[in-house]
Amino acid sequence: DDIETFAHFTGDTFYAHMDDEAAAANPFFPGRVAHGYLLLSFAAGLFVQPDPGPVLANTGLDNLRFMAPVQAGDSIKVRLVVKQKTPRNDDYGEIRWDVTLTNQKGETVATYDLLTMNAV
Repeated sequence: DDIETFAHFTGDTFYAHMDDEAAAANPFFPGRVAHGYLLLSFAAGLFVQPDPGPVLANTGLDNLRFMAPVQAGDSIKVRLVVKQKTPRNDDYGEIRWDVTLTNQKGETVATYDLLTMNAV
């Protein structure tokens, strides 16, 4: 249902997200798969805190790679590690996070650097 909703909400109805048989005919997919950007949204939901706090804003993603497909019924886990801290002024600075998404088998499905501005 999440894949269907995301596809229709965003307009991204690429066949690999909508048609199991067509996706399975592609050498990269075992069948119908989740959108990579849906995975990023789910990952954010796993680590974003709703309360005001030290994170002031997300400012970008670098080096995004989708490594393995995720299908309906799979689960994902996200791991964030601080990679770099860069002060911008006395009030805030940039944090570069190393983000890794894995599936229920421990396989890496996506990696990227997340950039945030954080209060000091």
